[in-house]
Amino acid sequence: MKRIMLISPMLHQGGFERICVMTARLLQGKYEVVIAVFSMDDIAYDISGLRVIDLKLKARDGKLHKIINVLKRCVKLSRLQKELKIDVSYSFGMTANIANALTWGAKRKITACHSFEEIKDAFYMKLISRHSDQVLCCAKKMADLVEEKYGFSNVTALWNPCDTRKIREQSNQTDEELSFFDTKDKVLVSMGREDDIKGYWHLIKVFKRVYEKHPDTRLVIIGSGEFREYKELVSSLGIEEKVWFTGLKRNPFPYLKASDLYLLTSISEGLPNALVESLAVSLPIVSVNCLSGPAEILHRNWKEAEKQKDVFKADYGILTPVLCAEKNLQAEFEDQEAKSIKLEEGEEALAEAVLMMLNDKELYEKYQRAAAGRAEDFSQGKYLEGLVSCINSLC
Repeated sequence: MKRIMLISPMLHQGGFERICVMTARLLQGKYEVVIAVFSMDDIAYDISGLRVIDLKLKARDGKLHKIINVLKRCVKLSRLQKELKIDVSYSFGMTANIANALTWGAKRKITACHSFEEIKDAFYMKLISRHSDQVLCCAKKMADLVEEKYGFSNVTALWNPCDTRKIREQSNQTDEELSFFDTKDKVLVSMGREDDIKGYWHLIKVFKRVYEKHPDTRLVIIGSGEFREYKELVSSLGIEEKVWFTGLKRNPFPYLKASDLYLLTSISEGLPNALVESLAVSLPIVSVNCLSGPAEILHRNWKEAEKQKDVFKADYGILTPVLCAEKNLQAEFEDQEAKSIKLEEGEEALAEAVLMMLNDKELYEKYQRAAAGRAEDFSQGKYLEGLVSCINSLC
């Protein structure tokens, strides 16, 4: 049986950490699997039944200490790989990818990129590409850009795994806070941490326009953060009773299932898990056509969808033009007396698409029916199939 080592900086709450643990469970039985981490602090995921080795080399401040840490991690990992006779080492996250790329103990090495921030770093990308047997990108667009920009041929796309079955099970759980949804209002929802990259100022302004046309609507924002400045924007727009910041939810899926429409206003993404999770509970989607992810998730021919500059009815949701990256928390009104909000061009297009979805029952139900089937293309089974194929080809 082949031996696989998964490498992650930590296993605290985060996207690629979750994928690392999920990957370990999926590979168990097919291979001998061990997870190596730089620190066991703040573990947020269930690792029962998994073999996890703590290298005890947590992050340190200062350039010199960082360099020394990289060298120590490489040496310790290489020795561990030789001791355990590792066939393939597979790393998640920038620091783990660097350490993995520079090791010499495993027969083959796979590094994984999960964000555009990684791709922008030329030194980093050249390092991991030259010293890895395979580079996996979580989006086809990312893989294409790496190959085009750096000329490496050992790059391919492997979509992140989504446990669609578990999501549907968890979406049926009850929560007393779900009383916010006990209304005839249509509920728009978005999910993600408080971060400028999520474009929440656009989301709130677009909701204000929708609310002007449809007073029977509400907005829910699920995610960690204080959202203080966004709450002030909501207040200045006079829609406090219609907007709910839920905070972090360990199980957000009942909230998605209880909603009527998912909105994504991000400036950029890698491959947004929230869109796949929304599809899994049959929630129709309106998303900006940002770089990258939404086009791949919501349309079969993602290159065709990516070229669209206007509102586009994709196969599995509606895509709208990209939004301005410059943060603008000012509330401007076209009509001060009527409090009609003034929107940017991209925001206007997004509001138009939301209203189209709310007003066209046939269109809404079409996307609702197609959603769950599309989510299966991003399932754990599809991910496992692709990963096993990659491992076997390398070995």
